[in-house]
Amino acid sequence: MNNIYLDASATTPPHIDVINKLKDIQLQCWGNPSSIHKVGVNASEILERSRLSIATKFKASSEDIFFTSGATESNYLSLKVVSNNLNRGRLVISSVEHPSINLIANQLYNEGWDIKYWPVDRYGIIDLDLLEEMLSPPTKLVSIIWGQSEIGSIQPINLIGMECKKRNILFHTDATQVLPSGLIDWSNLNVDMLSASAHKLQGPKGIGLLILRQGVRDLLMNDLSYGFKSGSIRSGTEPVPLIAGFATAIDLLNEYIEVNGNQTLFPENNVSKMTSLLKKDLVKNKQLTFIGPHKERLPNNISFLCHTKSMIPIKGREMVRLLSQQGVYISSGSACSSSNQGPNPILVAINVDKSLQESGLRITIGPWISNDDIKSVSNIIYESLQSLEIEKE
Repeated sequence: MNNIYLDASATTPPHIDVINKLKDIQLQCWGNPSSIHKVGVNASEILERSRLSIATKFKASSEDIFFTSGATESNYLSLKVVSNNLNRGRLVISSVEHPSINLIANQLYNEGWDIKYWPVDRYGIIDLDLLEEMLSPPTKLVSIIWGQSEIGSIQPINLIGMECKKRNILFHTDATQVLPSGLIDWSNLNVDMLSASAHKLQGPKGIGLLILRQGVRDLLMNDLSYGFKSGSIRSGTEPVPLIAGFATAIDLLNEYIEVNGNQTLFPENNVSKMTSLLKKDLVKNKQLTFIGPHKERLPNNISFLCHTKSMIPIKGREMVRLLSQQGVYISSGSACSSSNQGPNPILVAINVDKSLQESGLRITIGPWISNDDIKSVSNIIYESLQSLEIEKE
């Protein structure tokens, strides 16, 4: 068995430094940070040091940093709870959002909000020609995913955020897939609310991040229905080991993502080099049709459709199972929706031919991948497709 894990957008193996941090705090600083005795104070100090460390890395204030159970909860707080404190209006989301955003949009629709979906082109990039239409009254909330995990598309969030700011519209972005590729400069980002999860960048599961501007913080802190408290959005005992593990994972990121106008520029590193190397090999395969943008895309993402040489569709789920038997682990879509049968909604949104809407596959690479892994994967995918070609033909 090769055991080559190529599904970093779903989750990542925790880094050894993160594991050691979790172990140390669980054993030595397990107190309740709300307790006023020494054991509690020690835990509280670790919590606040972790918050300050994350804030410093993101060029944010400590007051901007809130901890949640993950990006899904951060998304919920950003849209559902914020909307509870606004007069009803319109929520605009892209047509390639994470399932958690679509779920919240459906809830708001049932509560009387107008929901508008911002269309994308065949590469998965939103149509900026519709900007005036989308941001016209009664739009009050906008949520656009920064990096789309299934097709790799990167949206011009800073440009959208700037236009939202001009119109006093609150703007949220889900940065879950972007953060593993580099640090975010919150001080230069035209965003009011930003969501992320630790387990996408070799941190622990069960801990997420929500970064908020002061105006949104005030809205949330005044909402008594969710039990907010100062310094942390969620009521209850803070998971200090998980928070410290998250801070450790962020410490492993050293370079900044550059946001310039409507472009997002990622630092070049070994992951992006490995991704380019693998794609160069895979492009030679006539049974793969690559999808998503060529340039404005996540640097660790390769996405494609599977078919025979005569264009008979091969289901992505079929390929995932076949590769898994050989120790190569990829995905047929978002982990939150890949278990669902039927056409992939992201492929529908970018107008993939109906016959191929169940044929999508995604490879997302992490820093644990080696040159030898890349060479093996290309051969295994080729051989697997050849075997399915014989069956289909």
